[in-house]
Amino acid sequence: MQQFPRRSLDPITEEITPVDHEILRHGGTSSSIERLPSRLQRSKRASTDIRQQLEDLVYDASYLRAELQWQKESKQALLQFHEEMFHIFHKIEDMLVQVTARLRDSEQRYFEVLGFEAHGGNDGGMI
Repeated sequence: MQQFPRRSLDPITEEITPVDHEILRHGGTSSSIERLPSRLQRSKRASTDIRQQLEDLVYDASYLRAELQWQKESKQALLQFHEEMFHIFHKIEDMLVQVTARLRDSEQRYFEVLGFEAHGGNDGGMI
């Protein structure tokens, strides 16, 4: 049986988003903040008093509910933004088709005024 060299696991990176930083500045917490190694060490040294642990858990649950609500509202706002951008994209696409057709017609009339034979077909070229 082949043995592989043992190596330690990569450490958890302490990556905090700007939103997490703002929450922390105002005395709050988030699940990202709570996963930091420093926070995990603190939780290992938690009080053995059941009442204090219960209060801490209720406090943490309230923050998690607020964070979950924020996540839901953010997701809804981004989904609405995505839908509006989708409609705008298709509207612009339709407008480009219309303006291309109008420019082609204008080019054809211009050539007729100059006495050139209008080149038929849809080569997409302008003057």
